[in-house]
Amino acid sequence: MRFMKRIHIFKQGKHTDRRGIAVDFTDSVLSESAASYDPAKHEAPMVVGHPKMDAPAYGWIKFVNFSDGNLFA
Repeated sequence: MRFMKRIHIFKQGKHTDRRGIAVDFTDSVLSESAASYDPAKHEAPMVVGHPKMDAPAYGWIKFVNFSDGNLFA
C-alpha cells in the first residue's frame, strides 16, 4: 500500500521571481494549472532546494489540485 499525502505547494496572489519580476497568479490561472497537470506527459519531481533543479528527487508528483486559492500536490 502506498501512502499519499496532500501537500500545499502554492497560493494565489502576487509572487516575485528570482529576477525581480512580479506576477499575479489568479484563481483561474491556478485552477487551469491544476487541471492541465498530467504526470503521463511529465511527472514533476519533489526536490529540496528549489529553485535548484539538479537536486535529487525525493518523490514524484502524482496529482495537482486547486482549492480555496491554493495548489496542492
